[in-house]
Amino acid sequence: MYAEWGRGNWRPRPDLYADDMEWGWSDEFPGLAGVFHDPALRNQRLREWLSPWEDWRCEAEDYVQSGQFVVVLCRYRGRGKVGGVAVDTRGAHLWTMRDGKAVRLEIFSSRRRALAVIEHERGG
Repeated sequence: MYAEWGRGNWRPRPDLYADDMEWGWSDEFPGLAGVFHDPALRNQRLREWLSPWEDWRCEAEDYVQSGQFVVVLCRYRGRGKVGGVAVDTRGAHLWTMRDGKAVRLEIFSSRRRALAVIEHERGG
């Protein structure tokens, strides 16, 4: 999946996703924040996010696993449609897994905040 996202291909729906998967952005993303179950809304929100970008990619740099959680430390790169402004920044994806399937994905701009979730679950 990250190989495709790293090429800017956002269309594949991998078998990794559970039928009841929730997906969305942390409160760090005003106007997009929230994790929802409704697949139509998820798709609409992804199109909304991608619409101002001529190119948007997400590359996995590292994985941190703890119990049912996996934090993927990501690098985001993009170029805006208006003015061609380039973005190269880091963030994280927090996955919740159940029986080998992803049941939740929350996107963070702050790696520290995503890692804090699994640290809290560990009791730290």
